[in-house]
Amino acid sequence: MTVETQNNNELDQMRLIVDAVIGATDSAHAGRSSSRTEILIHSIGVFSRQGLESTTVQHLLDEARVSRRTFYKYFKNKYDVLESLYKIFIENMVLLFRTEAERAITVRDIISGTFKTYFDYHLSLGTMIRLMAEEARRTESVLSPHRDVAFSSTAHILQAEMQRVSGKKHDILVFNTLIWTLESYSLNLLNHTDCSVETVDHYKHVMVGIAEAILIEGASSALLSA
Repeated sequence: MTVETQNNNELDQMRLIVDAVIGATDSAHAGRSSSRTEILIHSIGVFSRQGLESTTVQHLLDEARVSRRTFYKYFKNKYDVLESLYKIFIENMVLLFRTEAERAITVRDIISGTFKTYFDYHLSLGTMIRLMAEEARRTESVLSPHRDVAFSSTAHILQAEMQRVSGKKHDILVFNTLIWTLESYSLNLLNHTDCSVETVDHYKHVMVGIAEAILIEGASSALLSA
């Protein structure tokens, strides 16, 4: 697969997510502007190619073929566009986590399903998810509060579903730690590896081993919630 083909596939995946999430929102809120949707969808390619710092509002206007007046009707600046995109992607990711965890029967099901969902989601979106993840890790970023909410929601989902299948309630910090580690693994893959199937499978295998050692193989009482 060429780099161009991979980039096109990533953009297609992101557009599908945006279309699906916005479509569901629009059906509940009649009259939502298609211009806002077009700006969001077309901005994905711009941010992916240009990077956040190099992207200008004019780039977004040109790509979406809207006027400056139309743009400012819906967004304050480029960061506002990125924030809207980020909220869509993380809300969709949390939904995937919840769906996977709720259908699990064993602890191993939850662990393997969580890591598969995370790695598959991030790697299918590539450049754009890396840009947003790196930006969200900056405490002063507008994305940071949404990252905190998403991570907290995911941790509580995992805690509840793990208790359902195992009867043990682990300290919420255990799941936060696993999520933070997953994020670092994902960024390392996207920044420093070839992201081949073999490399990704190796990362998954190691993460599953770490999680199983913590959650299955005789976790100490320090890891359990009082």
